[in-house]
Amino acid sequence: MPPASIPARIAYLLQMADLSTENGIAKKIHQQAAAWNAAGAQVRIFGQANTPEVWSPPAGVTVALFPKGSPWRRYRQAGILCAAVRAWSPDIIYFRYAYHAPGLPALFRAFPAIAEVNSDDQREYPLTLGPLKNLYHRLTRHRVLSPILGFVPVTRELARVAHPFRRPVEVIANAIRLDSLPALPAPPPGFPVNLVFIGSARTPWHGLERIGELARIFPQWQFHVVGDDVSIWPLVSPQPPPPNLTFHGTLPRDRYLPLVAAATAALGTFGLYRKGMQEACPLKVREYLALGLPVIGACADTDIPEDADYYLRLPNNAAPLAPHRTTIAAFLERWRGRRVPRAAIAHLDTSVKEAARLAFMTRIVSDWRTAHDLPPIKT
Repeated sequence: MPPASIPARIAYLLQMADLSTENGIAKKIHQQAAAWNAAGAQVRIFGQANTPEVWSPPAGVTVALFPKGSPWRRYRQAGILCAAVRAWSPDIIYFRYAYHAPGLPALFRAFPAIAEVNSDDQREYPLTLGPLKNLYHRLTRHRVLSPILGFVPVTRELARVAHPFRRPVEVIANAIRLDSLPALPAPPPGFPVNLVFIGSARTPWHGLERIGELARIFPQWQFHVVGDDVSIWPLVSPQPPPPNLTFHGTLPRDRYLPLVAAATAALGTFGLYRKGMQEACPLKVREYLALGLPVIGACADTDIPEDADYYLRLPNNAAPLAPHRTTIAAFLERWRGRRVPRAAIAHLDTSVKEAARLAFMTRIVSDWRTAHDLPPIKT
């Protein structure tokens, strides 16, 4: 029997994703859709957003965004969005899961759907949502997830979100298109130590106060934060920011690349313990590695082996970092004048991850069509 064809029409359904600016999530969605399109699928992105503007629509991919507006308008627009997906009649819906919205459960019963899980919503949302929104989420999450036929958590730890639903699970960590980024040359060995952190604004589990702690431990080094401005600091620490910690605000890639090029290493996530989690696969870490920078972080990474010499893993807790001073200094001394070779991170490439994702989609669609006594998808 010939192998099943990949889904011909993939509806990429988004929630809580800002496509109007250059950010990590927008880049990820762009690369995923472009990879599916290149593999021969017709891809259409649907979602509710604050603005219908798109920072950089992938070639060959149609984007249909519906403005959110007031709660009543958002409720109405959710129905319009679901009607648009139905009218297009996809072979599968790839759902970047965030919350329940009217019309979604019925939509997922009409078409096979896979949910990508990027966070443990039951632990994270109490940190980021108000009490009423969090209550609504708790009361409705089972409705939106129970019709889902397969789950794609981005870490092994997040697979627990899917366990109650007894559906197939395929762990696929975040990826990066390696050929889209330059392999930056390293600063000369005698160049001053610079460390860079790139993240999204006002995210508690980034652990910015821990980066400030590192800056106080190593006053001779320079620390650069991209994605937040200094106004965030009173919310994360009662102390003033150390003088060697510089906030650059939100910058597009062409403006933060000079900071990265001058850096000895980059900084990952330092506050994941706030969500009660131990494992992550941050998009920023993949970008750092693609650019050639070794990384210091405070959590396990799904795709980075424990013995990888390019990733220094510190404890994922609130304990002082001073006892790790010698280990951190030795790591940076070892990497001064060096960059991470591409061969060491080839497994992070989008081509590897999206081949696995398309194979999982194909399996789900094939099983669904068999269960509904429908013929296989034709090439």
